[in-house]
Amino acid sequence: MRQVFNPDNFFWQCFDKMADVLGLSLLWLLCSLPVVTAGPACAALYDAAFHCVRCGEPGLYGRFLRTFRREFKCAGLSWLAWGTALALLYLGYRAAAGLAHQSRAMLVLAAAYLVLMVIPAGLLCWLFPLISRFEYGFLALNRTALQFWFAHLPSTLAMTALLVVCEHLCVQLLFPVFFLPCLLALAHSGFAERAFRKHLSEQEDEPS
Repeated sequence: MRQVFNPDNFFWQCFDKMADVLGLSLLWLLCSLPVVTAGPACAALYDAAFHCVRCGEPGLYGRFLRTFRREFKCAGLSWLAWGTALALLYLGYRAAAGLAHQSRAMLVLAAAYLVLMVIPAGLLCWLFPLISRFEYGFLALNRTALQFWFAHLPSTLAMTALLVVCEHLCVQLLFPVFFLPCLLALAHSGFAERAFRKHLSEQEDEPS
């Protein structure tokens, strides 16, 4: 009986992780509601999810809020730039797709819009892990994200696909928004952290 109520046993550890996932997802949702603050919220979510949920560091919510404030300007500007580009491409896709049954050219245009949407979506997938883990200015952040986009293309496509699936589930079913944001950040961390370790090890191996 004593073992059942032991906070270090497997059941309570899993319960704690689930509570962290739900809590972080809700905090991200609240901070993203103005839309323009979604960028800093995504950076803070990734930082807290990686360090506290995945690595077990303490101070989950304090870390989220500190990162949110620290990266507000840079992450916010990057989100406005690429989020706007993504929204415009999506509107173009919807318009072309609506006319695709009337013209083959519209079908080709819709497909082109769909492919182009991968660029800003993939960049956003790299931007927030990068800014939460390293210090960048606006131009350096976006340049580095673009480099990672091409250098790790399979990871970019996988991260983008996960983003699209999660977005679709949240829009269609609504209730996944209470846990999928944190799970998506954890899934992205698997790709991003592997890429970060590779580049850091390459830099350490370079002759001084």
